[in-house]
Amino acid sequence: MKVKNFFNSVSGFFDNMTDAKKIIAMRSEALKKFIPEGAKFAADLGCGTGSDSISLALNGLKVTGFDISDKMIEKAKANSIRYGVNSVFMNYSIDKIPSAYLSGFNVAVSLGNSMALVNDKLLNKSINKIYKILKPGGVFVMQILNYNVIKKSGSRIVNITENPPNVYVRFYDVFGMPMNFNILRFKKDDMKDYELLTTKLYPYDRKFLIEIMKSGGFKKIETYSDLNKGKFNNEKSKDLVLIAYKN
Repeated sequence: MKVKNFFNSVSGFFDNMTDAKKIIAMRSEALKKFIPEGAKFAADLGCGTGSDSISLALNGLKVTGFDISDKMIEKAKANSIRYGVNSVFMNYSIDKIPSAYLSGFNVAVSLGNSMALVNDKLLNKSINKIYKILKPGGVFVMQILNYNVIKKSGSRIVNITENPPNVYVRFYDVFGMPMNFNILRFKKDDMKDYELLTTKLYPYDRKFLIEIMKSGGFKKIETYSDLNKGKFNNEKSKDLVLIAYKN
């Protein structure tokens, strides 16, 4: 299933599956350390239902969220209204962000493994576009899973979560390039009420992403294990966080 169709299908239960309220509370605090002094404008790339956009807006930034899924955009707009923030949401993939946004943002974020859903043919274009939409002195924050650990462990289960009335199982089919990423949703009290959704995911590693970022124009790049800037360990860290700065 194409990424757009996958997330259009997921949009109806995404917030229930991920516990959006908890994410917003955590990210609002965590993102403070990445916002440059005097920053006013932020871009949320692969904004989904708007959790990170809301988190940035709660820190006083004017936020524009971009997502390939029109159904996710609808949810993001509704969630922003619910939180009392006035963010803008646009239905574009990263590589197709219009030229009107060039040099428009002090900070751009792509969290929650969103960049792993960008296929290898578009990744270069996407990173180039991210560099171009940042103002001089701008910061790009990327968070994806550390696929080196996942491949070595051989674990196909990403996680299993329960948020009544549903249970959600996120898992992989194969460990290749790309990987199949699946979400199985079913009702705990009626397992005949279920759906299985599958899309492609690209397990990029630290070295490859740094090379792509440098080719896209970024010179200074830092890597961490989490949004609290913990030390990254390629053999142990669950997540990989990259911070890239535009001169």
